[in-house]
Amino acid sequence: MRYQILMDSCGDLSEEMKERGEIVSVPLRIRIGKEEINDDESLDSRELLKKIQAEPGMVGSSCPSPSQYVKCRDKEAERIYVLTGSSVLTGSYMSGRLAAEIMREEAEKEGHKQHICVVDSKSASAGQTLLAMKIIQWEKEGKSFQDIRKLLKHTVQNMETRFVLENLDMLERNGRLVGLKAKLAEALRICPILKANGEGGISQCGKARGIKKALSLLQKQVMKEVSAGITGPVVISHCHCPERAFFLKIAIHEKFPDIAVRIVPTRGIASMYAGKGGIVVAYAGAV
Repeated sequence: MRYQILMDSCGDLSEEMKERGEIVSVPLRIRIGKEEINDDESLDSRELLKKIQAEPGMVGSSCPSPSQYVKCRDKEAERIYVLTGSSVLTGSYMSGRLAAEIMREEAEKEGHKQHICVVDSKSASAGQTLLAMKIIQWEKEGKSFQDIRKLLKHTVQNMETRFVLENLDMLERNGRLVGLKAKLAEALRICPILKANGEGGISQCGKARGIKKALSLLQKQVMKEVSAGITGPVVISHCHCPERAFFLKIAIHEKFPDIAVRIVPTRGIASMYAGKGGIVVAYAGAV
């Protein structure tokens, strides 16, 4: 049965996922001062980070319009999953919902019905990657559309997304940090461990002095969760620091060799907020 995943560019994609015909990335726009950049395959995240560092003014992003989602619709697909970044952090979810209504109307005019599910990941980056991998798995297993919708809802509710960043400036500049000052943390060499709080926002779940200790603490937190029943896969996104991602992957595999661990590079939006050296980890329990 033919299906399609429309995922906004808040989510990261492995090379294998990029090659899949079922997955289409719908780009956000990144604003750096007066310049606007499409978060698509032409974007160079290293150059992006240099521009952000040099820009003293506004840096932000804008969500895809409903028409961008509609334009990407596979007219032959029986099932379409619109997978967006957290509705608390981006307008992509509402844009996706409006697009879904238009897509349903277009399909009806064409004389057939498309089942469309719009998913607020309440996460981003590795969290969206994990959900996309789950959809692919469930579709391969031949599950019904209604069953996959229920599984997605359960997975979103039970998914953990944790991350460690060396630079908190972008989160602070865009009002994403609550109760934590980036400059003070930097001055004290404090690296917080942050997480999606279940409602789509960000909260702190630990801290350490220095990036190495923070990564070690993140590793302990993930290992504890895996011990408690995580079945995999575990997705690790990294912003130009593959060695840190492999450090975590090896640690998981040494104790839990049967757990699948996937490493993916961050795309433009996740790179913008994570900064060079950022690590994002996502995982969920059995459903």
